[in-house]
Parts: sequence; C-alpha cells; structure tokens
Amino acid sequence: MADPAPPDQSRSLSGPLSPRPDRDRRRTALPAPLTSFIGREREVAVVKALLLRDEVRLVTLTGPGGVGKTRLALQVAADAADAFPDGVAFVPLAAIREPDLVAPALAQALGVREAGGRPLTESLSASLRDRRMLLVLDNFEQVAEAAPLLTDLLRACPQLTVLVTSRGVLRVSGEHVVRVPPLALPDPAAPAGELGRAEAVRLFAERATAADAGFALDDGTARAVAGICARLDGLPLAIELAAAKTRLLPPPVLLDRLG
Repeated sequence: MADPAPPDQSRSLSGPLSPRPDRDRRRTALPAPLTSFIGREREVAVVKALLLRDEVRLVTLTGPGGVGKTRLALQVAADAADAFPDGVAFVPLAAIREPDLVAPALAQALGVREAGGRPLTESLSASLRDRRMLLVLDNFEQVAEAAPLLTDLLRACPQLTVLVTSRGVLRVSGEHVVRVPPLALPDPAAPAGELGRAEAVRLFAERATAADAGFALDDGTARAVAGICARLDGLPLAIELAAAKTRLLPPPVLLDRLG
C-alpha cells in the first residue's frame, strides 16, 4: 500500500485549531485486553489482508453472540494499526439502541464537536475527510438502521476504513463480510495428548489455569475438556464461562453437568 502524504500538522480529530499527532504519536484508542488472544490465525490474516486493500473500505465481522467478533476485531485492529497513520479508534455501541445516537457516539470517541449550527454528520465528515484512519464499530446489530451513515462517511472521507462487528450483515454498498466461525474443535478420536492442540481446548486450558492454578490439561482431563468444548459448540464466551467453573468442579463433573 502506498505511503500517504506527510500529514498537515494544523488539524486533528478534535478540530482545526488543535495540533495533529505525527506518525509516532498517532491516536490509537483500543481497549487493552485483559487476557491473551488464542488461535484465529487464519481469521486474523484474512481480515487484516482485507483492511490493507485500497479498494476495501468497509468490513463486517458477523456471527452469533459469543463467537468472538469483538476480540477478533481488536486483535486485527492492533495488528493493522501501522497502516493507518492517523490512528485507530474503537467505538462501543452495545449500550446504544437508537440509530440516531450513533453519530454522537462517533463524535464523542473522535473528539468532534458540532460547530456553527452545522449538522454533526457534516462535522464528522469534515474532521475525517483527509485522514487515513481505521474506525472499529462494535455491536452494530441493534443500530443497523444507521448503516447509511457509514456509507455517507466513507463517500466523504476517501482514506477512511471501517471495521464493524455485528450479528447480521449491514447490506450496504461496498460491504465485505467475514463470517466468524466458532473455535476449532479436536477430533474426538485423537489421542489424549493431541487434544490440547485444538483452539477450543487451548482456550479452555488457559482460562481454567487462570481460575485455578492447580488445573492441568493432562491425560486425566483432556478428553473431558474436549467434550465440554464440543458441547459448547466451540463458542469462546461459553468456553470461558465453563473454564471459570473449574475452581469448583473438575472437568469430568462439569461435562456431566452440561449433559
């Protein structure tokens, strides 16, 4: 991807009079993960490659609740940050239910204010027009009617790229959809020593160890853990919740309770 022209130091996300961050101090506002990111190498590579293509401006990660869309989006955004010299911004929308509140949420996250009676959407477009930036919009499904706002921003801001997480696709022009699958499950017929290689089992083992330092994935627990992950369909959120219970229940008992 071609290197963008040197930035204009007279403008920033907060307005025309604020100093604009240079490349080494660009605004990158992503939540700091509290746990490690496990697996998903293929998905990370696919989504990152999409975001780095000049003709791709809008990518939607879609899938059921608990499949790990947000965590994947954060990982990809962190990995791709160097390609966006004007920064990466994360906008959580889980608490918003009205589509009309999406523009104010964007403005708040970006430090954009209404000025001179101009509509907020115009202020957003003016602020982002010359910026090579990545916006990550999380939990867009309940405000899907605001999707035209995104296309308006993308038309007005030729260097802007948007990464969305949503349980459903946005169905707007230019959207590239990536369906996020559950974590890979082990072959139930595999030897116990090989079960721990599967993404779902690796996630369970790491979160179980965090909950109980005495937990160990060994010949006595691996097959029960693999069964738990299969019962939970490889959904990361469900696996993490189950793993937290190992402080009270050993995996064989937990598997029986799930049944």
